[in-house]
Amino acid sequence: MSMRALGAGLAGGLLAGALVGGGEAVASWWATHGAGELPPIAWAMIAYGLLGAAGGLGLGILAAILRTDGFGLALAGIGAGLGFVVGRFRVIRDVFLEQLPGGPMTLVVQLAALLATFVVGVLVWRALRGADARRGLLTRPVPAAILVAVIALGWSLATRAMPGPPQPEPAQRAAAPANAPNVILLMVDTLRADRLGSYGYAKARTPHLDSLATDGVRAARSFAQASWTRPSVATIFTGLYPSSHGAIHKADILPDRVETIAEALTKGGYWAAGFPNNINVTAAFNFQQGFDEFHYLAPDLFFWADEPAAKLTIYNGLRLVRERFFARQVIVYNYYQPAQVVVDRAIEWLGGPNAKKGPFFLYLHFMDPHDPYFVHPYDGEGYARVANPNPPADVAQKYSDLYDGEIAYLDGQVGRLIDDLKQRGLYDDTLIVLTADHGEEFHEHGGWWHGTTLYDEQTHVPLVMKPAAGGARGSVIDELATSLDIAPTMLASAGLPIPPVMQGHALPLNGAAAPARENVFSEEDLEGNSLQAIRSKTTKLITANKGNPRGLRETELYDVATDPGEQKDLAEAEPVEVEKMRAALGKAYLVASEHKGAGGQVDVDAATKERLRALGYLD
Repeated sequence: MSMRALGAGLAGGLLAGALVGGGEAVASWWATHGAGELPPIAWAMIAYGLLGAAGGLGLGILAAILRTDGFGLALAGIGAGLGFVVGRFRVIRDVFLEQLPGGPMTLVVQLAALLATFVVGVLVWRALRGADARRGLLTRPVPAAILVAVIALGWSLATRAMPGPPQPEPAQRAAAPANAPNVILLMVDTLRADRLGSYGYAKARTPHLDSLATDGVRAARSFAQASWTRPSVATIFTGLYPSSHGAIHKADILPDRVETIAEALTKGGYWAAGFPNNINVTAAFNFQQGFDEFHYLAPDLFFWADEPAAKLTIYNGLRLVRERFFARQVIVYNYYQPAQVVVDRAIEWLGGPNAKKGPFFLYLHFMDPHDPYFVHPYDGEGYARVANPNPPADVAQKYSDLYDGEIAYLDGQVGRLIDDLKQRGLYDDTLIVLTADHGEEFHEHGGWWHGTTLYDEQTHVPLVMKPAAGGARGSVIDELATSLDIAPTMLASAGLPIPPVMQGHALPLNGAAAPARENVFSEEDLEGNSLQAIRSKTTKLITANKGNPRGLRETELYDVATDPGEQKDLAEAEPVEVEKMRAALGKAYLVASEHKGAGGQVDVDAATKERLRALGYLD
């Protein structure tokens, strides 16, 4: 066996991998990058280079057996193979949002792309024939490795010397209204309303969350306008339906054209700080609008990757393999920063100078109780969607109990925050709003997680508002409420005007009667499931696109007054009611789309994609 062919194959594979990795790093960065972010060239070249070197060694062995060139075979083979995998992955993910069109043409196009890649690889291989014999410098593994290492190290050192991301420009703010309260938004990801004691859950361990309801106003019938994070939080931030604000799909950003609650409050004299820990609502998707400070509490990534590096295809693949086949422990920090970290940062901020610059708006995002469902105290046991997208039905109770444990853990951390506010003398002068972006399914309708249905377990969310001194205590709003109402309520409490474009209304925090609503509208367009729902106090209609991946019926009707679990579909039995509700749904959709404008999209990069997978948004 020719050692020259082995070494040349190793060198060719290393260089091919480094070239593909560096190319994807630049392409991913070029398509979308946050402020101050630079291409992850060093990590990409090393990671892809090592993978390519392993493949190149195998092709070098094959070349030795066939008595042909190892360098050309490896460079062409690894380059073409990795290039096809990366290209296919990004097209499916970014162009088709992981929902390839059906029919034979999809297969034909993919086969044509594979054939074209193969032809290019053959041409490169033929062009490099004789490279082993010429013994060029880069056909030897050591010089090739030195070249890759020097470029990676040089880039790494250069990026460290570059300035960090620019700071937000000071907001143009007026003087705050007299006696304007501080405002804190506690956003709990994936929290069902029916798992809190204040909402009647007999097994609840949520004394601190329930204390906010005791000290304030609880909306008993509050519903989200979507069942996954980005469109739902965008609705909370803007007071607009998803169809109006435009942040609906995986690649959508929150457009600059919308006005967020942070923008409205800062204009009115507030200092705004945000601490999100979900990739969906970070600056990557333009959710920083209006904040003076916006600190993404990112997870600890695998394989020594940082945020830009985790945008690459190889990170997706390596992490998926690790989580599904090799993970002996499930560590919360690899998925998100838990509530303790969020509260620690909030307490630190409250003791800092920016909290004293006037009335403040503080946004805290808590990923507990989002999957993975962890055992508490943390011991490495957890159950994640990424590792098991479709668990058997018999684990529903176990997962549900772990979910309750996550909420209990969160409750204790929120209690720390409340205690700190009281110690600082801030509690009585602060409006605290507790809500969720959506709920969670535990096989009530044959599925798991969230984002692919609009049943109540995914849209009925808590909405608790503890007003500043002088507000109501222990009051309950029984009228229908929505996530649309949160921004107007905050602005009204701050004594600031409510932009007329906002589609919700301010809820009373003084015990007065809330405005009556005939129905609430929710919508979804995720992973091929295009859904709409209209719900009154007694009846609910859900529509779904034909052939949706979730397998939902195109029309479902429920009497939610007598069947709150939505188990008995009445669509066929009550066609007149279906048409009545369908007419109401059509009117609601027109209202929801009233302010529809040009949206924006980003290349949903591999890091973001993988984070979405890790957090349960992708299979």
